[in-house]
Amino acid sequence: MKKSKIDIDKINQEIGKNIGFSFSNKKLLIEALIHPSFKHENPELKIDNQRLEFLGDAVLNMVITDLLFDYYKHATEGKLTQMRISLVKEEMLYKKAKALELDRLIFLGTGEEKQGGRNKLSVLCDLFEAFVGAIYLDKGYDFVKDFIWRIFEEDIKNINLEVDWKNLLRSILLKEGKEPQYRVVKEEGPEHNKTFYVELWVDSEKWSEGIGKSKREAEIMAAKEGLRKIKNDIS
Repeated sequence: MKKSKIDIDKINQEIGKNIGFSFSNKKLLIEALIHPSFKHENPELKIDNQRLEFLGDAVLNMVITDLLFDYYKHATEGKLTQMRISLVKEEMLYKKAKALELDRLIFLGTGEEKQGGRNKLSVLCDLFEAFVGAIYLDKGYDFVKDFIWRIFEEDIKNINLEVDWKNLLRSILLKEGKEPQYRVVKEEGPEHNKTFYVELWVDSEKWSEGIGKSKREAEIMAAKEGLRKIKNDIS
């Protein structure tokens, strides 16, 4: 790597000041900070942060699961799943990258820089995951677990335990490129005491039904049944 472009020692010192520790393997830190657009404009570089982002995504999910499982000892599977989704969503990881000032340190290509890459949700989300992956490789699981607990502690302690069944189902389906659709197929009863019948459809296939005293209640019941279907298909 060209010293004129990347001063490894200086960046490692800055990380130490901002976060409280420095990297033993400084190359891992630099790899986490190199956006693909920068590598594309600098052919001498052989790395970018996409492999570390892949690793960091898995590590982050495992650590958050571990922390939630320990902290909420009586929470159900559904509640734990919903809490994890809310903690690892892009908006949350974007905020963590900003809080750690990683946005100042990332290496972006000229085009990406001009397009506001330092403030892009996807860029900073990937950056944070790559950074977690680098810490894991450099320091090990226990260290990265302590690090994530430190920066997520308040979020974990103050999380809303109420499960949003519709959002949970949608989040799972979106990972497969699918979108749930709810259709009111029947309404019964007088205006002040109606019963709604809703069907959940996914990819032109009817997945489940729900009944409730409001359209929303019926959709939630259909979403719950849809989640049971997913669980049964996997088991």
